[in-house]
Amino acid sequence: PKSPPPEMLRSAVLLVCLAAASAFNVPLALTGAKGSSILARKDAQSMLPTVAAQRTGALEGLQMACTTARTTKTRQQPCRKECMLLKKRANNGMTVSFSHIRNHKMQDVNLQWKRVWWAEGNTFVRLRISTKAIKTLKTKPVQELANRVGLDLNKYRSR
Repeated sequence: PKSPPPEMLRSAVLLVCLAAASAFNVPLALTGAKGSSILARKDAQSMLPTVAAQRTGALEGLQMACTTARTTKTRQQPCRKECMLLKKRANNGMTVSFSHIRNHKMQDVNLQWKRVWWAEGNTFVRLRISTKAIKTLKTKPVQELANRVGLDLNKYRSR
């Protein structure tokens, strides 16, 4: 069998690259978000050149937060393993056996969802804080710790 001419291969590669690049420029209405209808494939491809210029930050839209079904139902914020008040994170450690074989291990922070009374706002705030932060709250007010890390407590009001 004959191989296709190089021009045809070049155009095929160009079409594949354009299709891959257009995946990042698909408008929000075409992505099939909950409650919106997905347009037919022909309609979507015909709209791409006109709508792609209007949409910016497509890569930010693709980044996923660590929300789960449980957190969305209970109004919890997307979380990383970090204390909201003290900014404590995991520590890289080693387990050392009797024969001194060393293995990596992560020492995670002991995080808890906690309702804390916020005196200035006269309400409870629901925060994901470490047990060390819970002990610190016995001596310092929550507003002082929140100001230190730049946390807006109004976003975490308990309802």
